[in-house]
Amino acid sequence: MSNLAYDESGDDSDLQLQRSTPHKGQTIVIPTSEVTFPETYEMAIVSVPSKVCNPGPIGLFSLCIGCCVLIGADMGWTSSTVLARAPWLFWIPGVAQIVAGVLELFANNVFGSFAFVIYGGLWCGLSWTYVHLAYVDMDDSHEELKHFGWICVGFLIFSLILLLASLQLNKTFPLILVSISIALISLIFHVFFGTSSIPTGLFLLFVAIFAYYTAYAIILNTYFQKKVLNVGTPFYSWANKLKRKQKKEKNMETV
Repeated sequence: MSNLAYDESGDDSDLQLQRSTPHKGQTIVIPTSEVTFPETYEMAIVSVPSKVCNPGPIGLFSLCIGCCVLIGADMGWTSSTVLARAPWLFWIPGVAQIVAGVLELFANNVFGSFAFVIYGGLWCGLSWTYVHLAYVDMDDSHEELKHFGWICVGFLIFSLILLLASLQLNKTFPLILVSISIALISLIFHVFFGTSSIPTGLFLLFVAIFAYYTAYAIILNTYFQKKVLNVGTPFYSWANKLKRKQKKEKNMETV
């Protein structure tokens, strides 16, 4: 953080701001010289470019690997044991997503850090649940999974909240989160009511496809410094709505 100090000499209008060199990626707010502090005043915003690369593809690719591990089992394409799947779920979609989320903090991306860290925790918890189930009698495994069903309910609510926020980003992130939400709903029914796991695997396949596309779009668009793969415009933008409202009010004042 920058060390900000106010040196008061005379009245409030003589306040001067002293600051040290800010860290990379930090935004500092500086009052202008004509203001009266702490009354209402204009703000000068100074942004320092971040040197942290975009960690989004790391988190998205990790999500894809986690989905691929589960798709085969849910669709009945593989017969691997839960213990064999656990390490892949822990290290790639679990730890790697958490690392990506921490890097998003340094890139000042609240949405990315929030999503990757929380979902990474889900994958880590799922992997350890698999390890636990490997040593539980199969007759008791269904009851042991009931707590995981309620955890999925909590993550479903979390996913729906992220879905609303993602509507202001682009078109691919909402598609990922819609697929995750439906997969969670299917998983909840599978845990509580014993329904088929095939719908869960099917929507995890959609998650993997959309996440792969988004990850490679970020990589290619960043590397070539142009739009190679299109991720679409936001479905809804509060900022654009506010601009239209301000423009309308300005036009009314002019009339």
